[in-house]
Amino acid sequence: MDKLYIALEMLKKENYHAVVESKMINGREWNEIRWISESGDECYIYQDDIAVEGDKVAWFQSSKRDRHLLVIYENDSSYSWVPETYSPIFGCTCFLLEWYKNYLIFIYQEKHDIYICSVRDEDVNYVSFHGEEIERKGNLISYDTYMNKPADQVRLIQIPELIQLEPISKVEAKERGLLPLNIDRPGDFLALNSQSV
Repeated sequence: MDKLYIALEMLKKENYHAVVESKMINGREWNEIRWISESGDECYIYQDDIAVEGDKVAWFQSSKRDRHLLVIYENDSSYSWVPETYSPIFGCTCFLLEWYKNYLIFIYQEKHDIYICSVRDEDVNYVSFHGEEIERKGNLISYDTYMNKPADQVRLIQIPELIQLEPISKVEAKERGLLPLNIDRPGDFLALNSQSV
């Protein structure tokens, strides 16, 4: 079953009257789930902001009242985490939500920073950086920061452990498919299944 409909069914089990709405954006059909919370807030989940692996399901949801939440169902329980933000009013954009090696990897941007989160057993660890250039190849995330940027090098983080590795040259990063690019790309650009590994 499609991950959108798995999330929809889970919301319906929680007694929400959730529906799927479709739009055409840049020639691509774009789906989202919408529902009204018990407080009367209109909540939504975009199709790319859902991750399913076996019986594990997670999604990133936002609302008209600027409430952002990472919701996780695994091991017959559920929990949620409110993403770190400068201010939720400025929004959060999910770049990646993916189950990877028994961890949930969640990468998002808020007003100032991009956060790389690794979630396991209700424990959320993260690193953040101030910049707008990022790339992924397998278990490596490369990025450029606005400030304190090593000359002609890019920084690396190994996921899911969030281990900071030694920077590599931009030439090596390009050869390895790790040259950080601007975030202005189609949805799911950091997903493992969208890479040619």
